[in-house]
Amino acid sequence: MKGVPVRTRDERARDNGARGEGLQGNPGQAAERPLGGRNRTARVSGFFALGGVALLGNFATGIAWINPGVFLTLAALSALVAIPTGHVARFRGRRLAGEGRGLALAGILTGWLVLLVCAVAVLAFVGLIAGLAVLSDGS
Repeated sequence: MKGVPVRTRDERARDNGARGEGLQGNPGQAAERPLGGRNRTARVSGFFALGGVALLGNFATGIAWINPGVFLTLAALSALVAIPTGHVARFRGRRLAGEGRGLALAGILTGWLVLLVCAVAVLAFVGLIAGLAVLSDGS
């Protein structure tokens, strides 16, 4: 068999990985994981953080002005779920070779931002009510 190049096992494994066939046939090497990942808490954190942003986004559409307290409360609760689950996901990401740590960090930061916006909105509403009370007292 002249002219046929002899390839090592590593070369075959690298070529199989490049074609998307995975590395299941090679003992000692990890198989490629699908894109969903194993860090579900990172996805939960991201889901609730985006939920909080969506609830606050309803103020731009006008529907949240019907009952703003409900939307602010739900946005704050979503953020209060996103922050701790994000911290748990970052801790789990260390054990899973960094998997989901970026999404968890985004969930933490977005959760704190949503909480900050909710706090500013509540303070603005309380200030508005206090200002109207002072103006209407006019004695």
